[in-house]
Amino acid sequence: MKQIISFEKEIPFKTMIGEITSISLEHTLAFENDTTILGDFIVSGSYKMTEASRLDEPFSYKVPVDIELTSSLEENSRRLEIENFTYEILDDEALLVKIDLLVEGLEKIVEEEESVEVLEEETEEVLHQEDSLLEQEPIVEEETIVEEVRESVLETEPITVLEEQAVIDAQESIDKVNSVTPLKEEIVEEKVVEVPPKEVINSIFSVFKDTEETFATYSVYILRQDDTIDEVLNRYGVSREEAAKYNQLEELKVGSKLILPTVISNE
Repeated sequence: MKQIISFEKEIPFKTMIGEITSISLEHTLAFENDTTILGDFIVSGSYKMTEASRLDEPFSYKVPVDIELTSSLEENSRRLEIENFTYEILDDEALLVKIDLLVEGLEKIVEEEESVEVLEEETEEVLHQEDSLLEQEPIVEEETIVEEVRESVLETEPITVLEEQAVIDAQESIDKVNSVTPLKEEIVEEKVVEVPPKEVINSIFSVFKDTEETFATYSVYILRQDDTIDEVLNRYGVSREEAAKYNQLEELKVGSKLILPTVISNE
């Protein structure tokens, strides 16, 4: 950075000024910090009160200086120098001095470097938080699956009081069967929260209405890459006709949920 800062100061004298016989300018200016310059200009010399006077009168005046730069300068590169100095007498009573001060130095870039460092630290912290979230495994409460299925069914299709009671009775029956003969571990892990289609709901209710001596449990199987529908049905002992009552078999694909009924006798 290179900047010229100009000053203009009117110095009043106690007596008349006929002639300036000598004059000099000195300064005590110095950097207080990276941006602040403090000190004084010292204007001194001698003058005659009249041009015919033989006696020279001395004078010395201090001009305070307080400069605040807009940029911070490197300590080892900054320099102050008086570039120009002129004066003139005003109405034989005052001395008007004009001073140009040269300020030089390299600008600091510390603040920008600190900003970059802070940004890098914040970025690392955000990435660390994202890694922590990715490492967390979702927790599924198996105990709430049946209740969520029941709530999904009720939200999907309005039912009557009798139908709702049938669902409650079916839930109690399922709980009794599970307490006597727990489902296989593979089947329990594959239970998901799924809203059955309307046809499945109606089929379930028709089973409740038409059957008095049996009740049914239902397993949900997720089709995998190498599965075929016939293999899955054979594994669970369910015929295609029975499975078709609860599923659209022609629309099943990898990732689809297959509802498999298991009828248990009360006898």
